[in-house]
Amino acid sequence: MLHAVRRAFILLALVASSTVAVAQTKTVTVAQGFDPQTLWPNGTTASDNLNAGGVIVEPLLWNNPATGKTEPLLAESWELTAPTTMKLAIRKGVSFSNGEPLNADAVVHSFKVFLDPKQAPAYANYAAAVDRVEKLDDMTVAVHTKFPYPPFELMLTQVYVTPPAYWSSVGLDAFGQKPIGTGPFVLKEWVKDNQLVMERNAQYWGKGPQGIDRLVWRPVPDDAARVAGFTIGEFDIATNIPITAIGDIERLPDREVMQVPSYRIFQLILSSLDEHPSPLKDKRVRQAMNYAVDKKLIIDSLLAGRAFPLNGQVLRKEQLGFDPSLKDYPYDPEKAKALLREAGYPDGFEIVFKFPSGRYAQDREVSEAIAGMLAKVGVRAKMVSLEAGEFLRQLRARELQPMAFLGLAPLDDPDFQVAQYRSSWRYSYMRNAELDSLIDAGARETDHDKRVAIYRKAMQLMHEEAPIVFLYGGYDFYGVSKKLEGFQPRGDQRFFFYGVTLKP
Repeated sequence: MLHAVRRAFILLALVASSTVAVAQTKTVTVAQGFDPQTLWPNGTTASDNLNAGGVIVEPLLWNNPATGKTEPLLAESWELTAPTTMKLAIRKGVSFSNGEPLNADAVVHSFKVFLDPKQAPAYANYAAAVDRVEKLDDMTVAVHTKFPYPPFELMLTQVYVTPPAYWSSVGLDAFGQKPIGTGPFVLKEWVKDNQLVMERNAQYWGKGPQGIDRLVWRPVPDDAARVAGFTIGEFDIATNIPITAIGDIERLPDREVMQVPSYRIFQLILSSLDEHPSPLKDKRVRQAMNYAVDKKLIIDSLLAGRAFPLNGQVLRKEQLGFDPSLKDYPYDPEKAKALLREAGYPDGFEIVFKFPSGRYAQDREVSEAIAGMLAKVGVRAKMVSLEAGEFLRQLRARELQPMAFLGLAPLDDPDFQVAQYRSSWRYSYMRNAELDSLIDAGARETDHDKRVAIYRKAMQLMHEEAPIVFLYGGYDFYGVSKKLEGFQPRGDQRFFFYGVTLKP
């Protein structure tokens, strides 16, 4: 009996010790729509990948959402020494978590990968302006562009720095699964499609987040499950909160919803590429699709008014080049039917309509509503639901055709937004030589007024050609524990943990 009691006591002590250890672990759990495919930030542009990978692998500069300014990270200063040359001073005394030093060789190596379209195809638009990168000394590099480039600083925020020796030993794909960086966290464990665990980098060079020893990333594609887990405290941060859940969450004493004006432009891809034969190759059909969709009804009903019309263009009102003379295609089903008859489709047609499930808030509901509107003018959508990972794969492979629901949120410069429709870009489902010329001209023009004129002309051309159905822009909604202070997402759905504190 004594031995049994002693064993029970020891067991209780172990359980109590374990409970104390768990309680002392200062963990932040993040629920996102899907499990990252890679933790190398330059391997992807999807925010769920970038947010997780970005706490391990850091860029040269970053855009601080708290100040709205570009600020130093691994480059502690930068100077435009000529119209096409930027000199970067690399931060001294920094090492990667495997002990490799941060220096000019590491930066040159990282640029070499960034500029290689085979290794970093997602960043080919950003890299296109760069001519070469030159090592000036052990802690200084010069970045030379092919022409004066207005968004030079923004481009530098996209260059993530990796340790050259480790990269060479494991290669691109393996690096994305087991990254080594300079960031405030290191990878501890990754159970695919279950959880991704990171621990504080004890050797971090800067002031890391306060009170956080561990980050756990959980893939939760279902909106209801994500909201439920956040509501009961299972998650400290939950992305893409559906509008219908906001009121209930805001009544909770320890939870809140953050509303962030989004850079994301929602649209329907209408592929006119020769390799994607469909009625959408006819401009009149694409225009008809725009007349057939009641954007205002979607905004008012499904999105509770928490979105804004696009005014028939992909640049937001706040962006250089927005054309105030353009207006959205009005909802006019009779006009849509007339255009379809004129194009030779008096009885409409059947078409495949792809949409993601769990990639964007209420993506399924919006897509189904659009399909119902199209049916009223004779366009019969064959709906194909794609989980987020497969949706992104098809986007990269130009397989989201002939029609798909999509939201794009690049950095806040017109070049990065409009260049997504350039013929050569992998997200583009149109080919138009005149638009390509305007895109190229806008990337090179440093005169403000001339640059505005170029992008307005591009917006007018896109409005006429209707390569997409212009849907809406809006807001991103995050569920956030009130124990987290200083957490501030950006309009491109990026969030960081610099300056964040977890209160006891």
